[in-house]
Amino acid sequence: MKKLSCKVITCALVAAMVLPVVACNKKSGQEKAKSPAGKKISADSPWFEDSMIKVKPELDLKKETDSIQHNIAGVDENYMVIHSSGSYKIPGGDNINWQAIDLRDYAINTISVFDRNSGKIVSTFDITSELPKNGYIEKVTYKDGKVTAVATEYDEATYIGKRVSSIYDPATGKLTDKKESSGEGGGEEYDRTFETAGYTIGLKSAWDDSGKSYVKLFISKGGESVVATLKSNDRNYYDVPVVFKTADNKVVAAVGADKEPVFYEVDLQTGNATEAPAGSYDWISVYDIYSVVYGADDTVYYTSGTGIFKLDIKNKKTVEIFNYSWCSVSRSFLSGALMVECSDDKLVLCGEKFSQVAMGKTTESDFFVVTLNRAAKNPHAGKTIIELYSAGGYVEENIGNAISKFNESSSTHFIEVHDRYKDVNGDIIDYSKISSDDEMQQADLNFNAKMSNELAMDILNGEGPDILLNCSNYGQLNNSNYLADLSKYVGTLDSDKYFTNIVDAAKIDGKLYQLPICYMVSGIFTDAKYAGKSGVGFTTAEYQKFLNDALNGKDVINYGQAMYFTKLFTAMSDKFITDGKVDFSGPEFAELADFVKNNVPEKARSWYDQNNTDNGVSYAVGVTAFKGDSADQNQVAAYTTCYGLSGYFYQMGSLNGASGFFGIPSTDGRGPTLESYVSVAVSAQSKSIDACGEFIKMLMSDDIQESLASTDTLVLSRKAFRAAAKETVEYFNGEGGRMFFSYDPATGQPRDNALKFSEKNVDDFEKILLSISRMNSADAAINLILIEEMPAYFTGQKSLDAVIKIAQDRAQKVISERG
Repeated sequence: MKKLSCKVITCALVAAMVLPVVACNKKSGQEKAKSPAGKKISADSPWFEDSMIKVKPELDLKKETDSIQHNIAGVDENYMVIHSSGSYKIPGGDNINWQAIDLRDYAINTISVFDRNSGKIVSTFDITSELPKNGYIEKVTYKDGKVTAVATEYDEATYIGKRVSSIYDPATGKLTDKKESSGEGGGEEYDRTFETAGYTIGLKSAWDDSGKSYVKLFISKGGESVVATLKSNDRNYYDVPVVFKTADNKVVAAVGADKEPVFYEVDLQTGNATEAPAGSYDWISVYDIYSVVYGADDTVYYTSGTGIFKLDIKNKKTVEIFNYSWCSVSRSFLSGALMVECSDDKLVLCGEKFSQVAMGKTTESDFFVVTLNRAAKNPHAGKTIIELYSAGGYVEENIGNAISKFNESSSTHFIEVHDRYKDVNGDIIDYSKISSDDEMQQADLNFNAKMSNELAMDILNGEGPDILLNCSNYGQLNNSNYLADLSKYVGTLDSDKYFTNIVDAAKIDGKLYQLPICYMVSGIFTDAKYAGKSGVGFTTAEYQKFLNDALNGKDVINYGQAMYFTKLFTAMSDKFITDGKVDFSGPEFAELADFVKNNVPEKARSWYDQNNTDNGVSYAVGVTAFKGDSADQNQVAAYTTCYGLSGYFYQMGSLNGASGFFGIPSTDGRGPTLESYVSVAVSAQSKSIDACGEFIKMLMSDDIQESLASTDTLVLSRKAFRAAAKETVEYFNGEGGRMFFSYDPATGQPRDNALKFSEKNVDDFEKILLSISRMNSADAAINLILIEEMPAYFTGQKSLDAVIKIAQDRAQKVISERG
């Protein structure tokens, strides 16, 4: 670790104590793992050799495939059964006579039976013939040596539905039985099924008369069955990710609930369920459990965002069996795969692998069965580990491919992806208690402040990750004690080839702490005629006029005063905090404060307010649609975020062809803000900064930028942006236009003139991207201070000067204590 002065470390510790809102709230029983950063990989470090078998269903080669997907129906010691479903393209284009079409003629419903011993497909059969004309196949399961297809069928006269189960012999594909399904808790109705302790335990969600959700466990063995009901009077129960044996005929069910999980001790013979004493199972990360497999002696193995773990019930801890970095298989495939079999030394997983294709092209997938066996020797022995932190272990597919490429090409370093903060990053946000944009933003700021503090302390102590992925929301870290300046690794970019303004927008005091590899654009979308004098944004006076005239007094930015002010402050924070100096005394701060006081309501509108039928809606195109959204013929603007050119086109469609995208109110009329989609940062205390820099150079390479752009993502390379934009325009002038723009979103009626797009629209959007000058990297600790102090001015309790004196003093202390 680089040496820091005692003053810096001491001040950071003081900051942790004087800012209780960002204090870590670690649960008892949970200990954060030690960082592997800087360690050498030894010959006996875990590594798994892989073998992959592709399962290809038999299709009608005379027909063009429109879509296809594959799902595992079930598995036992003999067979793995895969259900391939989808459709062939219906000929005719816009002139299809739907009255004459039988959709069953174009349906794909193929069963492939994979012999686990021989590694071959032993039978394939089509079950489309059992598909009712007025219905669909709901699901296909394989259990007890039988393949069961459950179809929902509707009576043409009464529209009353019924569920029919068709049962097949997996070896021959022969239909052996057919019957109607009925009764609560029928096997095909389970949300999850667990086979442990000699019992079959089926999970089903339910709701009481008040709308509160709970869960039922249908427990069966040898023809006998009981039901355990897990319910709370004051909390919603949503799911049971795992059930594990604690004694003969006894299990514990981990329940996903509002905020914190709940654990129930269940008697399998009687169905009696008792809530376990508080803290008994806090060492289990319930929300990190994706799927479960039981090994020898009912040992629980589960998949998570970063790898596969085992529950050590006796010693009350989780054990990492396999990190997705410990093999050569794509981590994007592994993280979405279903675990079929597991032991400490052998893993069998299966799932779909999609090919990345240009927009509008048929998305096809292949189904793979992957076997991983622990290797006798790690082929990367001698390399130094670089720890990459990503929340939940999520890594975008192209970034994951870059990691694999780096690991294979580097002779000195190896990147491992971890999330050591999933158990200690403070309170889980209880979304059931949130009903407005203000409350959502408050929860996000509290969470970001806690995570920023946790990461900052670890970095200072030499225990932090080397690379931080997607941490641009943690503005507190934008400091030379925490993060390295990445400018030298990015180098001098040609503005004709790259969006250099995006890189500049991400800089803080001239230093590049967070590099946006790909990004989104956020601001006010409306007709270009409403633009302010700058042509890219609004001054506060210009926005006030726009608000009162075009918007008829109803703002599209749905925040109350305190939150609204922090949004404006963050977009202009370069005016208020420079080189560690806080200054709120200038005219810019006062102008923003006066605008908010005189034009913004004290609180945000509730999502559930019956009067919240906006003609200008706050929502993010393609990212998040907040409750209360509506479409209106007279809608003239939206406060929105676009992640790609398609988002820009969608917004044009919803606003009747409007194409302007401007910044939120500011004192200088600046343009829209940059929102990071994939960002990368490097710890200033890393022992492998230069190696991390080589990885960043790889992310800037043409092949990675082009791959990212092909997924409708905004990238730094202008050439890659243009190439992807061409495909997007072609798509929306064809199939995409018919799908999204043939009808008016407000009236539901066909448009007189369907939108058509051209290179000019791409030029317009590129100009919008070039108008970005600031990245949204909010410093949560500073914003929380403003949220506490500014209302005294907004409500008339204190003068602005009095509020500024207190807020500036508090903010300066926080900034100074970071060193």
